[in-house]
Amino acid sequence: MNKNKITRKFWVIIGIIFIILSIVLGFIAYYFAAEFYPAIFGKPNIVKLGFKTQLNNVCPDCVRRSIDGVYVEKGKENPYPIAIIIENHIDARPPSGLAQASLVFEAEAEGGITRFLAIFAKGQNLEEIGPVRSVRPYFVDWAREFSAVLVHCGGSPSSLVKIVQDNVFSLNEFYNSGYYWRSEKRPGPHNVYTSTENLEKYLNSKGLKEGKYLSWQFKDETSPPAPLIEQERGDSENNKSKITINFKPPDYVVEWIYDRENNDYIRYLTGQRHKDIDGEEIRAKNVVIAIIDAEVIDDELRLKMDHIGQGKTAVCLDGRCREGKWRKKTGSSRTRFYNEAGEEFEFNAGTTWIEVVRPETEVEH
Repeated sequence: MNKNKITRKFWVIIGIIFIILSIVLGFIAYYFAAEFYPAIFGKPNIVKLGFKTQLNNVCPDCVRRSIDGVYVEKGKENPYPIAIIIENHIDARPPSGLAQASLVFEAEAEGGITRFLAIFAKGQNLEEIGPVRSVRPYFVDWAREFSAVLVHCGGSPSSLVKIVQDNVFSLNEFYNSGYYWRSEKRPGPHNVYTSTENLEKYLNSKGLKEGKYLSWQFKDETSPPAPLIEQERGDSENNKSKITINFKPPDYVVEWIYDRENNDYIRYLTGQRHKDIDGEEIRAKNVVIAIIDAEVIDDELRLKMDHIGQGKTAVCLDGRCREGKWRKKTGSSRTRFYNEAGEEFEFNAGTTWIEVVRPETEVEH
């Protein structure tokens, strides 16, 4: 074979190999470009937001928000928390903004009447939040878990002393009325309101932008919900499991009805769906029952709660309730929840309600 033919054949083979490699590398380059730059190539980036999967073209690097595990853009995962005391008296219903809270503690204030400590993430836009009411010592410690600004209108003598002694960041309406208003639509003391705009102004004036607290553990909702327990609440409410908390008096009885389609719980108060004043239903991805010893300490029927230490709990999510223990080592440490094996519970991303009940309170789940 002549030398020219051999040379020609060699270069033909080299050319074919080069073409094949170019095609392969082109496909690889396109694949990675489409993955990392979906907005350019039209391929949606898939970000899991709880039970449902949402297509998102603008948030390829989402991370979990510390307060509730919801996926947000990087850099927005730890906004400064705001802890607001919201009233639940009959004359204070319906509330404003409660459905938008990321985390809510419900506990008795006095005489069996419950009150809320609602934690909000800085950056929300709520024109009205309230009615804002007075604080109790255990609410102070739950707010301390987040190093949050505590938004309240007065408080019991022991709670006001505690705020000073523990150097709690407090925004008391009595001394900061410019950040609140008193509505003419309701009689006092059920008429004190604020807004996120007012609270943002206060936080910005103090240079507070980022939170400083430890998060819980959160999970994606990948497993199918548990089998449903059929309830007798009419056809529209069948096939939904139920949690009942018999606070006294009867006007404060709470039910949480599991909604399989959305894998969350709908809150009922005295047999009716509990809604904000704008009609938005109050829902929770996780409902926690924390059993805490308490005793009446004065003529106003205020309580002293043993909320530091540990006690029994039930954590309800995905249509099931599991027994365990709550633990809070100090006044400023996070309250954490552990299963019977001693492992910390993983919560679904979204709103969590912690129902604080005394041992004698009847609870069904």
